[in-house]
This record gives sequence, structure tokens and C-alpha cells, in this order.
Amino acid sequence: MRAAQETSQWCHFPALRWPTVTCCWSYRSPHLPVRWSDGPQGELGPQGEPGVCPERCDFFRGLPGHSGMPGPSGLRGLPGTQGEPGPKGEKGDLGHIGLPGDLGQTGPQGTTGTMGRKGEKGEGGTMGEPGPCSPAIQSAFSATLGSSNPSSDMPVPFNRIVYNIQQNYNPNGIYTAPINGTYIFSYNLAINSKPLKVGLFQNFLPIVRSTAMTLGSTTNQQVVLHLKMGDMVWIQVKDNQYNGIYTSSDLVVTLLESEDL
Repeated sequence: MRAAQETSQWCHFPALRWPTVTCCWSYRSPHLPVRWSDGPQGELGPQGEPGVCPERCDFFRGLPGHSGMPGPSGLRGLPGTQGEPGPKGEKGDLGHIGLPGDLGQTGPQGTTGTMGRKGEKGEGGTMGEPGPCSPAIQSAFSATLGSSNPSSDMPVPFNRIVYNIQQNYNPNGIYTAPINGTYIFSYNLAINSKPLKVGLFQNFLPIVRSTAMTLGSTTNQQVVLHLKMGDMVWIQVKDNQYNGIYTSSDLVVTLLESEDL
């Protein structure tokens, strides 16, 4: 029987140190029986020569180990930052109707809306009671000229009042309509020392004109006017060259028909 025993030395690698491994093997002849027994430990042999490290260390990955036991729970971490909003969820079921809230403040007035369509004609109402009778408004006056050759820059003043109960005529020559209606104006003018050019005015607008060039003659005019309440009417000569009105001239105004106010 032949036996041999060999002890490996340290292998120095960078940052690695492998422990000493003792390998034993035996060799026997195929023709001899094998017998061995553990003898006493021998003395420590001398230190071997330092080994030489190879240029590279090849290694092979071993089999994975068994999973270890779960470790204990760690401490609670700090709160994280707020994440981005998630996608919009599906519409939920309609909730119960809540209680009415407090009345809010009145808002600003809105713009005027478009006019709606015309409604159907309603039923006629009952006839009301007769109203009180109102007295008919009357107006009339008559006046004559007090002095000949009036000034051309103002109304001709027929200041000799014949009739003016309603006081609608002012002796300065202006008649003011008391109500909307139809009026009759008539004048009869005598010409003495000068020719005459005269006009009837309503609110500063000439309505009719009359001309008389023959001394000692007359001219007359009758006009029907529709006046509104407050309208003014008067007679005025053109200028001082054509203001030959004599004192026997007259002006008459009568309210023919009034309108409801």
C-alpha cells in the first residue's frame, strides 16, 4: 500500500485570503489489499515557499442559498410629497337632495332680454262706471290795434281787448293755445300811410303772408291751424318800410274743436 499526504499552502490574492486545505489520498496497487488506520498527528512541517498568484482568478457562481426569515418591520418613514392628480373617476350616483341654503345677496341687474312673442288676446273686461263729466274747454278772444305803424321787431300788439275771458291772449300780441285742438285765426288789417307786408307766425315759423300796396285799402286772412297746448301764434310786419297798419285793424281767434288730453 502506498499512501501519500499533501498539505496546501496559503494562496495570496489581492483582497482575498483562502484558508489552508489538507487533502489526503491513497494509492494502492490493484493486486494488493488496502489497510489503513488513523495514526498520531505528526509534527508541523516547515513553511513552504510563497505561492504565486495567477494573473486572474476565475470563479464559478454557486447555487443560490435558501431564503432567509423575514426581518422585523422598519421604522415609519417621513411623509412623502404630494403626488400628481389622478385621472378623473367615473360619475357617481346622484346623492340625496340637501336642505335649502341661506338666501344670498341680491345680484346686479342683468341686461334687458329680447322681447318675447306677442301673447294671445285676453278676454274683454267689464265696463267701468261712468266717469265724471268734465267741462268743455273754451278759448276765444278778439282785440283791435291801439296805435298805427307798429314796430317790425316784435309781435303786433292788438292791445284794445274786446273779448278775452279765458286770458289766453296776452295784450303784447301773443296768443297761447290752452289745449290741443283746431283753431281759427282771422285778421282784418287797414292800410293808411305806408304799404303793408305782414305774416302770421306759429312758434317763430311763418304760416301765411299778406301784402297790401294800395293806401286806404284793407287786407284780410282766415287760417285754420291745429295747435298743441303751449303753441304760440302772433302777427308781425316785415320791416318799418312796410308797416302801414291803421288803428281800425282787428284780430280774432276762436277754438273750433278741442282734443282729449
